[in-house]
Amino acid sequence: MASYREYLIDQKTDWQAVQNEIARTLPQVQNVVNPNVKVPTLAQLSGNAAAGAGTYGGTAGMTVAQQAGQNPNLINWRDYFITVLRGWGLESLAPKVIDFVNQGFIGDTILLKLQETPEYQQRFAGNTARKKAGLPVLSPAEYLATESAYKQTMRSAGLPTGFYDDPSDFSTFIGVDVSPAELKSRVDIAAQTIDGADPFFKQQLREYYNLGDGDMIAYALDPNRALSVIERQAQAVQFGAEATRQGISAPKSMAETYAGLGVTQQQARQGFEQVAEILPTAQRLSSITPEAAPVGLSETTSAVFGGEQSADYKQRIRRLSEIEQSRFAGQSGVTRGSLAQGTQGQF
Repeated sequence: MASYREYLIDQKTDWQAVQNEIARTLPQVQNVVNPNVKVPTLAQLSGNAAAGAGTYGGTAGMTVAQQAGQNPNLINWRDYFITVLRGWGLESLAPKVIDFVNQGFIGDTILLKLQETPEYQQRFAGNTARKKAGLPVLSPAEYLATESAYKQTMRSAGLPTGFYDDPSDFSTFIGVDVSPAELKSRVDIAAQTIDGADPFFKQQLREYYNLGDGDMIAYALDPNRALSVIERQAQAVQFGAEATRQGISAPKSMAETYAGLGVTQQQARQGFEQVAEILPTAQRLSSITPEAAPVGLSETTSAVFGGEQSADYKQRIRRLSEIEQSRFAGQSGVTRGSLAQGTQGQF
């Protein structure tokens, strides 16, 4: 059988991370190990020569197995690994540990044998996918810390108990290297559709992408969908929601275009307040002024938000205003001032 170090290299696992994992969990077993057995400290396991050489005869810097090879009674491996398994949620493997110890195995060899069990591979299933994808395999400590960060994100967002809080729920995220930060971005997007969220956002979500509350949560948390695509679609929904808030129906293609240009929800809100002020008068004047180029929602939106042909559309609206003023010698509802207050130029 290959050495544990060789196995770790093959698994693309950080050897130091495994040693750190063992060192980290050693203090947890101080109360369960044989009281006559001396358990090494973290400093002694991490290679601190000054701390380790005096007590262990120069064993500092060795692996746990190498230290135990010089003194097989150094650690009560049965109690140690049973405690470790409890932290991993794999208490069912305790009989195997006892069997390994009875066969004379110690330290790293026991850890290797545990990692070869179906139970271990299922518990840390994300590592199997990571290895296939050429990603570094996480140590148990790193794996559990990532799961813990995932769970905290879910709880903070108010997602219900039983929803994405089981190891099997997280294995796919870990397998495709979704970081806790990326998961938070996904959850933040999905959280917009939870009870109490903006009704205009929900309305546009259904209209644009035929997604309800639960659908959007599942959609945003699907690790097989690119976060960048989900973010753009959420921005498009926000854009459309702000139009709807002003009684304007913005088509999905328009919303996606301006979302792609980087229009934020706040900018959309300010812009559509102005569109709502300009559009009715611009449409009315356009319908009764055949000599002027037509102006509708597309032209007005572009004039305000600075989209394609924005300058031309601004000129059309100003021309309508001038024609009306000339015709009635009065003041039209669309003025140079109304456009001057616009958001064009911010994007």
